[in-house]
Amino acid sequence: MSERKIMAIGAHADDIEFDVGGSFLKYQKAGYGFDYIMSTNNMSGQIHQVNPDGSMTRLECVPGKMEEIRKREADAGAAMLGTRPLHLDYPQRHYSAPDGHRINADYGAPKPENCTCDRPFIMVAHECPAEVKRVADLILERDPEAVLSHGLVTDSPEHYATGILVTKAFLQARKQGYRGDLYYFFELCESSMFKREFFFWDSFIDITGFREKQFDLIRCHYSAVPFPERMDYFDLTPVCGCRDAELFNFFRPEGQQKPSARGKFTEELCRNYRPHRWYDPGAEN
Repeated sequence: MSERKIMAIGAHADDIEFDVGGSFLKYQKAGYGFDYIMSTNNMSGQIHQVNPDGSMTRLECVPGKMEEIRKREADAGAAMLGTRPLHLDYPQRHYSAPDGHRINADYGAPKPENCTCDRPFIMVAHECPAEVKRVADLILERDPEAVLSHGLVTDSPEHYATGILVTKAFLQARKQGYRGDLYYFFELCESSMFKREFFFWDSFIDITGFREKQFDLIRCHYSAVPFPERMDYFDLTPVCGCRDAELFNFFRPEGQQKPSARGKFTEELCRNYRPHRWYDPGAEN
């Protein structure tokens, strides 16, 4: 097993493939191993049924079945990266009832049957010291070169809650001797996210030549994304100088102003580091 390892903690099955799949594929060729971790139990969602004419119909899916499907697909995606997924299994903030209605999982709400729900809901997991310690211990045990997770400015509440949990755990791990860095990744795909004019970023991984293979990786999550090749990723040439890139924002713990290089992956992030670069979609025109 490779001693060089990157840890990515996404909220849902397919987040890692979307947001850092190109980087993982690139560094898989360089001999890296990966910690492929999801914070939620993936009990909430819709199945995208492909119709004979190529259109899609979204079908609500009950928690037990949805969790089974998404975790099976995560197995396939992780296998392409030479690893196995680790599920933290925090229940999501809502789920579909058998009658098709969506039930919000608020404070004190009953947890659905037939799915993994022995943890706090993802929206409040970061408020539980035991859960923060659980993730911090995972970072210390695995000692990855870098930890990657969701940014704290996002249109997904579960991404945001995951980012807070990972940030608190990272800071706790740092106090106990962990010496890697935390980077937030961003979703820069027009067809799945709104344009993010307000985002700043400060480094990137050049994944030119890996986008088609990344589509194959995303295609493992067929129930959610049957046609990843239809997604219109931004051309980042004007801002990064390369056709395809994955952007990151370096989290600065107290007393550290610059990222550190512990291996080839973080060396590339350090090489491309320019603090507080704003993403300007107008630069594409």
